[in-house]
Amino acid sequence: MDADHPEGVIALGHSGMTGFQSDPEHPGENVVDNSWATGSNPEVNSVYERLVAVRPKTQGLVANVSRNGEKADGLEFQVPAALAIVPTPSLALIMIMDNDIRCDGTDPAHLPEFRTQVRSAVQSIVEASPKVTVVLATGAGRPADYAKAMATLPTTPVDLVGHEPCAMFSANKKINTAEVKRLTSIMEAYEAELGRACAGIPQCHTDGGALARHHAERLEELGNDLGHPSVLGHREWAAAIWPAVAKAMGLG
Repeated sequence: MDADHPEGVIALGHSGMTGFQSDPEHPGENVVDNSWATGSNPEVNSVYERLVAVRPKTQGLVANVSRNGEKADGLEFQVPAALAIVPTPSLALIMIMDNDIRCDGTDPAHLPEFRTQVRSAVQSIVEASPKVTVVLATGAGRPADYAKAMATLPTTPVDLVGHEPCAMFSANKKINTAEVKRLTSIMEAYEAELGRACAGIPQCHTDGGALARHHAERLEELGNDLGHPSVLGHREWAAAIWPAVAKAMGLG
Protein backbone atom coordinates (compact mmCIF):
# COMPACT_ATOMS: atom_id res chain seq x y z
CA MET A 1 0.00 0.00 0.00
CA ASP A 2 1.17 3.52 -0.85
CA ALA A 3 0.67 6.20 1.81
CA ASP A 4 0.90 8.86 -0.90
CA HIS A 5 -2.07 7.31 -2.67
CA PRO A 6 -4.34 6.01 0.10
CA GLU A 7 -7.31 3.83 -0.75
CA GLY A 8 -9.95 2.07 1.28
CA VAL A 9 -12.28 2.53 4.22
CA ILE A 10 -11.92 1.53 7.85
CA ALA A 11 -14.69 1.72 10.43
CA LEU A 12 -14.16 1.77 14.18
CA GLY A 13 -16.67 2.05 16.99
CA HIS A 14 -19.62 0.31 18.58
CA SER A 15 -22.74 -1.64 17.62
CA GLY A 16 -24.14 1.27 15.64
CA MET A 17 -21.76 0.16 12.88
CA THR A 18 -22.00 -3.63 13.10
CA GLY A 19 -25.52 -4.15 11.78
CA PHE A 20 -26.50 -5.55 15.16
CA GLN A 21 -30.21 -6.45 15.35
CA SER A 22 -30.80 -5.19 11.81
CA ASP A 23 -32.05 -8.50 10.36
CA PRO A 24 -35.45 -9.76 11.59
CA GLU A 25 -34.45 -13.28 10.59
CA HIS A 26 -31.31 -13.15 12.76
CA PRO A 27 -32.25 -11.39 16.01
CA GLY A 28 -29.39 -10.71 18.37
CA GLU A 29 -26.78 -11.05 15.65
CA ASN A 30 -24.44 -8.71 13.82
CA VAL A 31 -25.07 -8.38 10.09
CA VAL A 32 -22.14 -6.27 8.94
CA ASP A 33 -23.42 -6.31 5.36
CA ASN A 34 -26.15 -3.95 6.61
CA SER A 35 -23.73 -1.45 8.18
CA TRP A 36 -24.28 2.18 7.16
CA ALA A 37 -20.50 2.59 7.17
CA THR A 38 -19.15 -0.40 5.27
CA GLY A 39 -22.06 -2.64 4.31
CA SER A 40 -22.47 -4.32 0.94
CA ASN A 41 -26.27 -4.61 1.05
CA PRO A 42 -27.54 -2.50 -1.88
CA GLU A 43 -30.63 -1.60 0.15
CA VAL A 44 -28.34 0.32 2.51
CA ASN A 45 -26.06 2.03 -0.02
CA SER A 46 -23.38 2.44 2.64
CA VAL A 47 -20.72 5.12 2.78
CA TYR A 48 -18.24 2.53 1.49
CA GLU A 49 -20.42 1.71 -1.53
CA ARG A 50 -20.93 5.40 -2.23
CA LEU A 51 -17.18 5.94 -2.16
CA VAL A 52 -16.62 2.98 -4.48
CA ALA A 53 -18.99 4.63 -6.94
CA VAL A 54 -16.76 7.71 -7.19
CA ARG A 55 -13.43 6.02 -6.46
CA PRO A 56 -13.56 2.50 -7.95
CA LYS A 57 -10.14 1.59 -6.57
CA THR A 58 -11.76 1.53 -3.12
CA GLN A 59 -13.51 -1.73 -4.08
CA GLY A 60 -12.54 -4.54 -1.72
CA LEU A 61 -10.42 -2.32 0.51
CA VAL A 62 -12.62 -2.18 3.58
CA ALA A 63 -12.35 -3.13 7.24
CA ASN A 64 -15.04 -2.84 9.88
CA VAL A 65 -13.60 -3.73 13.28
CA SER A 66 -16.39 -2.17 15.36
CA ARG A 67 -17.49 -4.14 18.41
CA ASN A 68 -20.78 -4.23 20.26
CA GLY A 69 -20.57 -2.33 23.55
CA GLU A 70 -17.29 -0.63 22.67
CA LYS A 71 -16.18 2.47 24.53
CA ALA A 72 -13.56 5.03 23.57
CA ASP A 73 -10.86 3.23 25.53
CA GLY A 74 -11.23 0.31 23.12
CA LEU A 75 -10.25 2.34 20.07
CA GLU A 76 -6.56 1.82 20.78
CA PHE A 77 -7.09 -1.87 20.02
CA GLN A 78 -9.37 -1.33 17.05
CA VAL A 79 -6.95 0.95 15.20
CA PRO A 80 -4.19 -1.63 14.67
CA ALA A 81 -6.78 -4.29 13.85
CA ALA A 82 -8.23 -2.09 11.08
CA LEU A 83 -4.84 -1.01 9.74
CA ALA A 84 -3.71 -4.62 9.55
CA ILE A 85 -6.44 -5.11 6.91
CA VAL A 86 -6.32 -1.70 5.17
CA PRO A 87 -2.89 -0.20 5.96
CA THR A 88 -3.33 3.17 4.26
CA PRO A 89 -7.03 4.02 4.13
CA SER A 90 -8.36 7.12 2.44
CA LEU A 91 -11.30 7.26 4.85
CA ALA A 92 -11.68 6.34 8.50
CA LEU A 93 -15.14 6.44 10.08
CA ILE A 94 -15.42 6.45 13.86
CA MET A 95 -18.72 6.09 15.73
CA ILE A 96 -18.09 6.12 19.45
CA MET A 97 -19.74 7.80 22.42
CA ASP A 98 -22.96 6.08 23.39
CA ASN A 99 -21.43 3.48 25.69
CA ASP A 100 -19.23 6.10 27.37
CA ILE A 101 -22.29 7.97 28.64
CA ARG A 102 -22.69 7.20 32.34
CA CYS A 103 -25.53 9.48 33.40
CA ASP A 104 -24.56 9.06 37.06
CA GLY A 105 -23.14 12.51 37.63
CA THR A 106 -19.60 11.58 36.61
CA ASP A 107 -19.78 12.40 32.90
CA PRO A 108 -18.21 15.88 33.22
CA ALA A 109 -15.15 14.35 34.86
CA HIS A 110 -14.98 11.66 32.18
CA LEU A 111 -15.09 14.02 29.19
CA PRO A 112 -11.36 14.93 29.08
CA GLU A 113 -10.40 11.25 29.16
CA PHE A 114 -12.89 10.53 26.38
CA ARG A 115 -11.42 13.32 24.25
CA THR A 116 -7.88 12.05 24.81
CA GLN A 117 -8.81 8.49 23.84
CA VAL A 118 -10.53 9.57 20.63
CA ARG A 119 -7.70 11.95 19.72
CA SER A 120 -5.10 9.26 20.28
CA ALA A 121 -6.96 6.94 17.90
CA VAL A 122 -7.15 9.67 15.26
CA GLN A 123 -3.45 10.42 15.59
CA SER A 124 -2.55 6.76 15.19
CA ILE A 125 -4.59 6.52 11.99
CA VAL A 126 -3.07 9.71 10.60
CA GLU A 127 0.43 8.49 11.43
CA ALA A 128 -0.18 5.35 9.40
CA SER A 129 -1.95 7.11 6.52
CA PRO A 130 -1.06 10.82 6.46
CA LYS A 131 -3.48 11.64 3.64
CA VAL A 132 -6.47 9.94 5.24
CA THR A 133 -9.75 11.69 6.01
CA VAL A 134 -11.10 10.84 9.45
CA VAL A 135 -14.78 11.53 10.15
CA LEU A 136 -16.20 11.30 13.67
CA ALA A 137 -19.92 10.60 13.76
CA THR A 138 -22.22 12.42 16.14
CA GLY A 139 -24.99 10.61 18.01
CA ALA A 140 -27.73 9.50 15.64
CA GLY A 141 -30.93 11.45 16.25
CA ARG A 142 -32.01 13.05 19.52
CA PRO A 143 -33.59 11.45 22.58
CA ALA A 144 -36.78 13.47 22.17
CA ASP A 145 -37.41 11.99 18.72
CA TYR A 146 -36.65 8.49 19.93
CA ALA A 147 -39.00 8.93 22.88
CA LYS A 148 -41.77 10.09 20.56
CA ALA A 149 -41.33 6.95 18.47
CA MET A 150 -41.38 4.73 21.55
CA ALA A 151 -44.51 6.48 22.84
CA THR A 152 -46.44 5.18 19.83
CA LEU A 153 -46.03 1.60 21.08
CA PRO A 154 -48.89 0.10 23.12
CA THR A 155 -46.38 -0.77 25.83
CA THR A 156 -43.19 1.15 26.49
CA PRO A 157 -40.10 -1.10 26.70
CA VAL A 158 -39.41 -1.69 30.39
CA ASP A 159 -35.76 -0.69 30.13
CA LEU A 160 -36.83 2.84 29.19
CA VAL A 161 -39.09 3.29 32.22
CA GLY A 162 -37.83 4.38 35.62
CA HIS A 163 -37.00 7.25 37.92
CA GLU A 164 -33.21 7.19 37.66
CA PRO A 165 -31.29 9.83 35.68
CA CYS A 166 -31.78 9.58 31.90
CA ALA A 167 -34.81 7.27 32.12
CA MET A 168 -36.86 8.60 29.21
CA PHE A 169 -40.22 7.40 30.54
CA SER A 170 -41.58 7.75 34.06
CA ALA A 171 -44.43 5.30 33.31
CA ASN A 172 -45.92 3.46 30.36
CA LYS A 173 -46.18 5.91 27.42
CA LYS A 174 -45.37 8.86 29.71
CA ILE A 175 -42.27 10.69 28.47
CA ASN A 176 -40.06 12.16 31.19
CA THR A 177 -39.21 15.45 29.51
CA ALA A 178 -36.70 16.53 32.15
CA GLU A 179 -34.65 13.33 31.78
CA VAL A 180 -34.85 13.47 28.00
CA LYS A 181 -33.34 16.94 28.22
CA ARG A 182 -30.68 15.70 30.64
CA LEU A 183 -29.63 12.91 28.28
CA THR A 184 -29.61 15.29 25.32
CA SER A 185 -27.33 17.68 27.20
CA ILE A 186 -24.92 14.89 28.06
CA MET A 187 -24.84 13.70 24.45
CA GLU A 188 -24.09 17.21 23.26
CA ALA A 189 -21.24 17.46 25.76
CA TYR A 190 -19.61 14.33 24.35
CA GLU A 191 -20.18 15.56 20.81
CA ALA A 192 -18.37 18.78 21.70
CA GLU A 193 -15.42 16.64 22.80
CA LEU A 194 -15.38 14.98 19.39
CA GLY A 195 -14.77 18.40 17.90
CA ARG A 196 -12.02 19.10 20.41
CA ALA A 197 -10.43 15.74 19.64
CA CYS A 198 -10.00 16.91 16.04
CA ALA A 199 -8.53 20.30 16.94
CA GLY A 200 -5.25 20.94 15.13
CA ILE A 201 -5.44 17.75 13.06
CA PRO A 202 -6.26 18.79 9.46
CA GLN A 203 -7.24 15.27 8.46
CA CYS A 204 -9.87 15.05 11.21
CA HIS A 205 -13.47 16.17 10.89
CA THR A 206 -16.76 15.63 12.67
CA ASP A 207 -19.89 15.05 10.62
CA GLY A 208 -20.99 18.57 11.55
CA GLY A 209 -24.01 17.20 13.37
CA ALA A 210 -25.34 15.36 10.31
CA LEU A 211 -26.39 12.27 12.24
CA ALA A 212 -27.53 14.30 15.22
CA ARG A 213 -29.93 16.19 12.96
CA HIS A 214 -31.40 13.00 11.55
CA HIS A 215 -34.80 12.84 13.22
CA ALA A 216 -35.78 9.17 13.30
CA GLU A 217 -39.35 9.06 14.52
CA ARG A 218 -40.38 6.02 12.47
CA LEU A 219 -40.38 2.64 14.15
CA GLU A 220 -39.42 1.16 10.78
CA GLU A 221 -35.95 2.66 11.20
CA LEU A 222 -35.38 0.59 14.32
CA GLY A 223 -34.17 -2.98 14.48
CA ASN A 224 -35.33 -6.01 16.42
CA ASP A 225 -34.48 -4.57 19.84
CA LEU A 226 -35.85 -1.08 19.08
CA GLY A 227 -32.46 0.28 20.11
CA HIS A 228 -30.37 -0.24 16.99
CA PRO A 229 -31.10 0.68 13.36
CA SER A 230 -32.91 -1.59 10.92
CA VAL A 231 -31.80 -1.88 7.31
CA LEU A 232 -33.89 1.22 6.63
CA GLY A 233 -32.25 2.95 9.57
CA HIS A 234 -28.76 2.15 8.28
CA ARG A 235 -29.76 3.45 4.85
CA GLU A 236 -31.02 6.69 6.36
CA TRP A 237 -27.84 7.10 8.43
CA ALA A 238 -25.64 6.56 5.37
CA ALA A 239 -27.64 9.12 3.41
CA ALA A 240 -27.46 11.61 6.27
CA ILE A 241 -23.70 11.44 6.80
CA TRP A 242 -22.52 11.02 3.21
CA PRO A 243 -22.61 14.75 2.28
CA ALA A 244 -20.35 15.53 5.26
CA VAL A 245 -17.99 12.70 4.30
CA ALA A 246 -17.87 13.78 0.66
CA LYS A 247 -17.15 17.37 1.68
CA ALA A 248 -14.38 16.34 4.08
CA MET A 249 -12.78 14.25 1.33
CA GLY A 250 -13.06 17.05 -1.20
CA LEU A 251 -15.41 15.09 -3.44
CA GLY A 252 -17.70 18.04 -4.06
